[in-house]
Amino acid sequence: MNKLKLTILFLFMSLAASAQRLAVESLKLRPNDLSARNVKNQRHDLNGKPCALLKVMVLDNITKCSSGNIGDIVTEGPVKLIFITSATPSIELSFQYHYPLTINFADYGYKHLEGNSTYELNLVDAMQMMMGNGNMAQQNTTATTTQQTSSSQNTNVSRRTSRVTTTQNVGNSQNNSLSMSAKEAYKIADEAYKVKDYAKALKYYQYAAEKNDSQAQFSLGVMYSMGKGVTQNYAVAMKWYLKSANQGNVYALHNIGSMYGNGDGVKKDRAEAFKWWLKAAEQGFADSQICIGTLYYNGDGVTRNYAESFKWAMKAAEQKNPDAEFRVGMAYYFGQGVTKDYVESFKWTLKAAQHGDLDAIHKIAAMYYKGEGTKQDYTEAFKWAMKAAEQNQPNAMEAIGELYLYGKGVAMNKQEAVKWFRKAADLGGDAEAMWYLGQCYEKGEGVEKSIDNAVSWYKKGAENGFANCKQALKRLGY
Repeated sequence: MNKLKLTILFLFMSLAASAQRLAVESLKLRPNDLSARNVKNQRHDLNGKPCALLKVMVLDNITKCSSGNIGDIVTEGPVKLIFITSATPSIELSFQYHYPLTINFADYGYKHLEGNSTYELNLVDAMQMMMGNGNMAQQNTTATTTQQTSSSQNTNVSRRTSRVTTTQNVGNSQNNSLSMSAKEAYKIADEAYKVKDYAKALKYYQYAAEKNDSQAQFSLGVMYSMGKGVTQNYAVAMKWYLKSANQGNVYALHNIGSMYGNGDGVKKDRAEAFKWWLKAAEQGFADSQICIGTLYYNGDGVTRNYAESFKWAMKAAEQKNPDAEFRVGMAYYFGQGVTKDYVESFKWTLKAAQHGDLDAIHKIAAMYYKGEGTKQDYTEAFKWAMKAAEQNQPNAMEAIGELYLYGKGVAMNKQEAVKWFRKAADLGGDAEAMWYLGQCYEKGEGVEKSIDNAVSWYKKGAENGFANCKQALKRLGY
């Protein structure tokens, strides 16, 4: 059903091969920062109220802010300036090299951002966040262990600009004074990293690394690549990754591929990235298998080959990687690299949905609605759409509105339909939800009839390129 708007059309397959997830490290008010009040910068919403200024600290390009922002995103090197209306409860940011990220302000103690105030949002790669919590997985070259840890690994090494400026030269004279095994030093380093004592962590990682411990070499590479305890230095990071990779460490192999895939400290070279990711993928590392599958799908660094793309996605999916399960489901859905098979598509998409993959949850709702690969079941469609809507997925909110509007899978309730359409329109700028709101106001369904309000919503939808809204405006003489 096109109305459910679950036309993700292999969204993850079209992302850059190195794209992975970001996490919020912190969101805080900057009371002494008056940038939002600066006459040159200040912006106002459509009602003339001053906007809040959100300074996003991330070394990736933000390509889109889904809702609540006024005007274009301003890029000032690693800082991105986004002006947010004071009534906005959350935003979804899209990036060049990372998956989209939804930020619910209430999760960080703010119902919404106050106008004329400046906030700082620090974003980090999931790997960096994981290491900061002391959950760095231990190296194991077996496919079983890499499967268990792969979902928390990132293809991107964080490119944060804020650095800890402790000494970089933890020379051999320091390390020579230590008398312990590499394993003991690595354990001390890990404990120090957990409490953010990066100088100590660096010293003991280096001691273990110089004793040829591959995991310490990898961890040292991560510290240099992220600027933890040292000035960020991709060349030194690459040096230690290579030492670790030469011992077969799949994380190091993977991160070298990511450095070439992103152009971090080296010239961007997807063919070279493919070579390194393939080494890790052949050892069973699911994240690398996903990257290899994506490169084959896009013909990026290698000749496009849907069959090879499907093969590598399936290898990762068999390790219960949710992203890979979803990709396999979509390969079966569209018949790319494999015979089109809605039953198989439903099976693999359901696996991903049961693991919490938001896009898979959304797609399962659509498949139940259409009866694709499963018996048509509006009740199940409503249940799965609600799972996604409860996670602030705007398209799912719009779908819930439709189901209430037509009484499919749930008792007809046009007031509830309007509520969900409005949520989708306000939260995600959903153009189809705007069209439905226009329809409801024009017909007086679930809300008092108002042609003015109908036209207002049609105009918003038309501004987002929705053809039905443009047609409605033409029909009403606008």
